[in-house]
Formats: sequence, C-alpha cells, structure tokens
Amino acid sequence: MRHVAHQAGSEMENARLTRSLRALCKPALQPFLDADTPVQEARHVIVGAPLDQTMSHRRGARFAPTAIRQASLHMETYSLRTGLDWRDVEVADAGDVEIPAGVEGAVGNIEEAVRRIREAGRVPALLGGEHTVTLGALRALRPDLVVDLDAHLDLRRRLLGLELSHGTFMRRGLEELGHRVVVLGCRALSEEEWEFAMANPDRVTAVTAAELRREGVKSGVEAVRRGLADASTAYLSIDMDVLDPASAPAVGNPSPEGIGVTMLLDLVGGMVDARFVGFDLTEVTPHYDSGLTAAQAAYIFLETIYSFEAARRASGAQQP
Repeated sequence: MRHVAHQAGSEMENARLTRSLRALCKPALQPFLDADTPVQEARHVIVGAPLDQTMSHRRGARFAPTAIRQASLHMETYSLRTGLDWRDVEVADAGDVEIPAGVEGAVGNIEEAVRRIREAGRVPALLGGEHTVTLGALRALRPDLVVDLDAHLDLRRRLLGLELSHGTFMRRGLEELGHRVVVLGCRALSEEEWEFAMANPDRVTAVTAAELRREGVKSGVEAVRRGLADASTAYLSIDMDVLDPASAPAVGNPSPEGIGVTMLLDLVGGMVDARFVGFDLTEVTPHYDSGLTAAQAAYIFLETIYSFEAARRASGAQQP
C-alpha cells in the first residue's frame, strides 16, 4: 500500500508540474532535437527564456531559443566525449517562458519556471535570451557556487542607468543570494568590476581567457574544484561571448581573444559533477551571422546536457 501511495503521489506531482509549466510557457514550434519526452518522464527539462530588454550593444537575443532549436535539427547526436546518444537521455522541451514588459517581471517568470522544475526533481536547462535570465535561475535554485563562462564579469553596479541588466545581474546575485562565483574566460571588463572582484576574493574568482590559453584547461578546472570544495550545489552559466568571435560572431557583445569551442567543452566536461543542479546558455543574437553561432550553441547545449547526465551516472544517482 505504501508503494501504491508513493506512486500515486509521484503521478500527482508530475501532473502538477506539467500543468504549471503549461501556464508559464508557450510551446516551442520546434522542440530542441525534436525532443518528445513528456515533462513528467524527463530528467532534463529545457525552457527557453527569450528575454531581450537590456542589451547594451546588439539586440536580438529573444530570437535565440528558436534559432538554436532549429540548428539542433541538423546535428548528429552521438557524443564521442561521453559515449551518450540522444536516446540515452530523457529530455523534455517545455517551450518558452512568457516574457512580459519589464525585466523584473520577466526574471520572475523565469524564476518560477526553474523553481517548479527543480522542486519536481528535474534538471533545468535554460536557453536564453540575454544573460539577465541567469538571475531568475539563481533565485530559484540558490546554489552555493556559480560557474560562469563569460567574456565579462557582469559585476557593474549600474549599466546605462539600469540596476538590473545583462551587465549587472551577477552583482545583484552576489548581493541577494550570498553565493560565490568563478568566472572563466573573462577579458572585457570595467575597472569598477575588476576592483570589486579583487576586493572580494572570497566571493569572486576570475580566470582570464589569457590565463586559460597560457596555462590550459587544467587551470580553470582547478579553480572550479577549489570553489566546489565546500559547496553542496552549483550552477553553470555559459555566455556564448566567452568564445572568440571567430567561433561565435553573432553574440550581443563580441570581444576578441576569446577561447575556442574545444576548450569550452573540455572545461565543462572537467568540472561538472553531480552537485550541479542546472545550467543555461545565453547571449546568442542569431541575425548577426548566417547560422554559425546558433549551430555552435546547439552543439554546446547538447554536449552540456550529456555532461550533466554522465556526471549523474558516475555518481550513481537514480532517476527521480
């Protein structure tokens, strides 16, 4: 009887998750890689977050979830890195979060969607949108450590008069939530941000793109592992401008001297373990090239899902 009651409770929780996401999200016209797993049966749940309200240079990140999903249809799905294929992972695409006018309302909807996914025991995979979407996920998940692959620190007090934007959200997160952050691949930053980082070494660790190129992937992975030493939970954020513009030209704020796709995925594969409770990919502005950046983003997004799944299996964790 206890097993039957537990099963009935799980079915009710699954039905509640499905209904709540339908209330918050619009179905995707084209799911990522034609994902057809129902939300209630998935381990990983993709949610698009087409927020594009505070961009300081190029606009168009609101089109990224659709462009990346479309690019995914032309990929092969077997991963030489992990030995996993698409059939080996249970992935649902819940569509796009409704984005109202006003950045706080948009971030609030993202927060609610991510919270519901996590409370149901699933792993949220957020597809931005501008980088501000990450704050919604952080508010929902409250991780001990945030790992941010990014050309920028996003630690400004204000940007263009805004306290909440794609260039300030990490500062807001540190102020509100008390997590620590490791930024990998940074190189485009203000004096204000660098001084803030140097004044708060217990809260902010920065490994620059130059250091990664000079010292290799190991330097970035070791910085993350030091941050994980006393962390119970972690979150991964991938801003596509961490890549050199030669690899990803269609981003909101491209910056020279970035890292390559291979290094990015080596970093992800080397750092992710079972403590990572979610991730996002942000800042693609797809209309600024002929599809290269969206294709790179789709590939990175897929390989990151595989890295999360490989870490779960290595830990012996069970499917919820």
